[in-house]
Order: sequence, then C-alpha cells, then structure tokens
Amino acid sequence: MSRESKIIAAPNKQIIGKRVKEFESFGWELLSINGLDVSLSRETQNSVYADLVKFEYQYDVLREQQERLVIPKAPISFSFLLFLILILVFVIPGLLYVGLIIWSKQKYTEAVNVYKAEFDRLEKEIKKVCDDSRTVFFSRQQ
Repeated sequence: MSRESKIIAAPNKQIIGKRVKEFESFGWELLSINGLDVSLSRETQNSVYADLVKFEYQYDVLREQQERLVIPKAPISFSFLLFLILILVFVIPGLLYVGLIIWSKQKYTEAVNVYKAEFDRLEKEIKKVCDDSRTVFFSRQQ
C-alpha cells in the first residue's frame, strides 16, 4: 500500500479542527499537529482516489477564492464630537461671513444715503451761491 502525505498550514489554532475535518472528507488522515502545521496522509490505492483528488482540487480552488475575499470596510460611525467640530469649523464661519456681508451692505447703503443727502445739500448750496453771485454780478452791470 502506498500513501501520500501533506502538510497544511492553518491561519490560526481555532480553525485547525475544521480544516482537518474538511481534509478527512478527501480521504486524508491526521498524523500530527505542530503549532499551526498539520500533517496528513492518505492511501493512494483507494478505488475512489481519482474522485477524491478531483474533489480536493475543487475544494482548493474554492478555498483560495474564499481567502482572497476582502472584508468591506465599515462606514464611518457618527461622531457627535466630530459633528460639532465641523459645525464650528464650516457652518459658523459661513454664517458669520453671510452676516458680515449683510452688515457691510447695510453700512454701505447708509453711507450712500448720507453721501447722497450731503451731495444734494451741497448741490443746493452751490446753486444758491451761484444764483446769489449772478444776482450781484448782473445787478452791478445795470
């Protein structure tokens, strides 16, 4: 009787028992466990050996695909502190900016109204001075 042997490496101790049971379904027998390395052997003269090898190949392909799977990252959990910091950093300055724009526009409107009132008052005084000067100028020539 000829036998073949195989050593598999388990990723951690909790999974060794599960892996041994999986390999036993392909005709493998446990020889020893050394840390995370598991030694197995099986009979090659078994009448269903070719079928066992075929199933083991399918198992290896599926196990490899399973090990290549990547666990998705969890979304960022809600943090009230971060929320408050973002409010302080972005929203409050934005509101202050809008408030500053509104306040400066009101100050500008007031300044423009004062300017227009002063301009009109001075325009009237200029007109009055010109009229008075004209009156004096033309009255002297007569």
